[in-house]
Amino acid sequence: MKCRLVLVAVPMLLLTSIPLFAKKAPSEGFVDDSYWIEYWGKPRVVLYGPEEEAFNQNVHKITFAHDGFDHALDQDTLNADVLWLKDHPGARFFIEGYASSTGTEAYNLNLSLRRAEWVKQLLIRKGVAENQIKLAVPWGQMCPACTEETDECHARNRVVRFVYSPN
Repeated sequence: MKCRLVLVAVPMLLLTSIPLFAKKAPSEGFVDDSYWIEYWGKPRVVLYGPEEEAFNQNVHKITFAHDGFDHALDQDTLNADVLWLKDHPGARFFIEGYASSTGTEAYNLNLSLRRAEWVKQLLIRKGVAENQIKLAVPWGQMCPACTEETDECHARNRVVRFVYSPN
């Protein structure tokens, strides 16, 4: 477990220390978070064929309440994801946890890790093969789907997403 944490933490520290990925004020002439808003607003690009396309169409994000990590807001979506993943044991994927910007970066990174790990353990308990899950990764508030300071916007950032991985 410690080795996995190091494998996740070291690259994240490196990425956030590189000026290209660091947040800067728009007045400094750097691209703000609008890149991520546009990115998450687009349909996912299919690189690996029909298996990835089917994965993207059938496995959906899981939403969480403010400061919550151990209860999905939409249990039906979570159960549908579990059923599809159990029916497609060849599908490999990453679990990505996210958080809104309502806390410190460290708190949100920890919260997003807890969300991703909770979803991973829940999938395994419900019968999804552990070898289907490549890694559960926390992203905290680094890649927001919305940057407005409203409750609706913050709610859109409190998610766990699944990302297809080719075998």
